[in-house]
Amino acid sequence: MDLQHLEWPFLSPGHRSLAADYLAWTTPHLAGLAGDEGGDGRAARQIYEMLAGAGWLTRTLPASTDRASPKLDLRSLCILRELSAYSSAIADVALSEPWLGILPIALFGSPALRELYLPRYLSGNLLPAFALSEPGAGSDAASITTSARRDGNGYVLNGRKTWTSNCGLADLYVVFARLEETGGIAAFAVDGNDPAIRLEERIDVMPPHTVGTWTLDGCRVSRDRLIGEAGQGYKIAMAVLELFRPTVGAAALGFARRAMDEAVERSVGRTAFGKPISEHQLVQAKLAQMAVGVDASGLLVYRAAWEHDEGRRLTPRSAAVAKLFSTETSFQIVDQALQIFGGMGVVKGTTVERLFRHVRAFRIFDGTSEIQHLIIARDVLKGRA
Repeated sequence: MDLQHLEWPFLSPGHRSLAADYLAWTTPHLAGLAGDEGGDGRAARQIYEMLAGAGWLTRTLPASTDRASPKLDLRSLCILRELSAYSSAIADVALSEPWLGILPIALFGSPALRELYLPRYLSGNLLPAFALSEPGAGSDAASITTSARRDGNGYVLNGRKTWTSNCGLADLYVVFARLEETGGIAAFAVDGNDPAIRLEERIDVMPPHTVGTWTLDGCRVSRDRLIGEAGQGYKIAMAVLELFRPTVGAAALGFARRAMDEAVERSVGRTAFGKPISEHQLVQAKLAQMAVGVDASGLLVYRAAWEHDEGRRLTPRSAAVAKLFSTETSFQIVDQALQIFGGMGVVKGTTVERLFRHVRAFRIFDGTSEIQHLIIARDVLKGRA
C-alpha cells in the first residue's frame, strides 16, 4: 500500500510514523485473514487480542485521564482503521467494535469505572459492546424503550436490544436505557455474563460482523455502574457516534484504496482486443474516477479528525460529511473495480467480491446515509428559518 497520501498537512510526522509502523505490522500478522469471513466472532477476537498484545490499542484511548480534556487522537484512529480495512475487513471489525464499546467509559466514565475496565480492554481481556439500537429504535435512537427503574442503590434494566456488535460474546455491554423516574436516557456498564441477559439470535449479515438481538430481564446494576450522570445517556451516545463516524469513513477509504489497487493490477494484467484493458479509455476513465474519489474521501476524513485533534471541536456536520461521502464513494469505487474484473469480480471469495459485500453495510451502520443527509441539511439551514 502506498502511503503517499499521508503527506497531507492534516497529518503530523508522528502520524506518518504510526502509519508506517502499523503497516509493517499488519503485513505479516494479518496476511491470509481476508478470506476468513469470521461470522462467529472468533477470528475478530483473535485479532483483537493480537492488537492488544502488540500495544496498538493504547492508540485508541485518550492520552489523558482528565475527563474535562480527554485528548483523544482521532487521526490515529482513522489511520489504524484505514490500514486495517485495507488489509482485512475482519481486522477492522476487531479494532473498531471493541473501541466503540469502551469509548463511553473512556470519555465519560467515573475514575473507578475507567480503572476497572480500561486496563482489561488494553490487555485484550475485555471485549466491550455498544448497545443502543432496538427493534423499534434504530436511526431514531431517542425512541429507545429499554427501561431503567431505580431500586435501592441501583437500577433494574428491562428491554430488548438488537444490532449489537459482539452480541453473545461481549464481556461488557454499554447499555442505554430510559429512566422510569424522569424519562431521560442513561448509560450503564453491564457485565456480559449477567444471568439476566439472554441471547435471542445472531443475525447473519453480509459483512463479517457478529451482531444479534438480546434481552435484559430484570438485570440489576449498582449505581456505580452508571456512566456519566443520570439523564446524560443520549448525549453520551451521540458524542461517541460523532467521534466514530470519521473513523467509519476511514475504514471505507481503506476498502476503496484496496479496490483501486486491485483494479489497477487487473487492468494492467488483463488483455482484451489485443491489448491490456488499462489502455482502453473507458477503463482509464473508471480508474481516474476512483483516484478522485479516494483523494476526496481522504481529505474529508482527515480534515474532520484534524478539527477534533486541534481543539476546533469536531462538528456534527464535518463528521457526517466525512462518513457520508466516504462510504457512498467507496461503494461506487468497489463497484467499478468489480466491473473491471468482469466475470471474475462476482466469483465468491475473490477480493473485490468480498469488498463489495463488506462496504455496502457502511452506508447503513453507525448512522445511515439518510441520517447523515439530515444532519448536514439542518446545519446548512441553521439560522435561515
